[in-house]
Amino acid sequence: MTTLAEIEEEIQNVLSVADELDEEQQPTALQYLDELGIQETQKADGVIYAIRKRQSEIHFLKEEEDRIRARRKSAEKRLQEFKDYLTGIFEREGISRIKALKGTLYLRQSTSVEVTDIDSLPADLVHTKVSFEPLKKDIKEKLKKEVDVPGARLDTRKQLCVR
Repeated sequence: MTTLAEIEEEIQNVLSVADELDEEQQPTALQYLDELGIQETQKADGVIYAIRKRQSEIHFLKEEEDRIRARRKSAEKRLQEFKDYLTGIFEREGISRIKALKGTLYLRQSTSVEVTDIDSLPADLVHTKVSFEPLKKDIKEKLKKEVDVPGARLDTRKQLCVR
């Protein structure tokens, strides 16, 4: 099967010798160019179809990720509610341990820290994070105005678009 690049190259080859063709060869060359144009269109349609199919697959996968994540979070919440319910029963009935064939249910004392006012904590008990995020929009504006911005440059590239 002919590639899009080969079709483009063949069109350029025919066009480059078009001035050298006599009147008898020109209709054949024009017909061949029409055939190449049809091949080019069919190939481009195939490429567009492949791109759109991949985009559709990616969109579907993102939706599935969101759906599965929501389902997992819901299951985690239901599990925690069930454990809280069982904890309430254990406490109400004064049960500390139940042994079964597949495992043991028991209450365990645990502690956790709840910070009520982070500003009141001593500095040695607070981890400070400093984050630098470049203001790309502002940098781009300066670079477009040909202002030198150390540590940044304007990167121009071509991007394939499908409509």
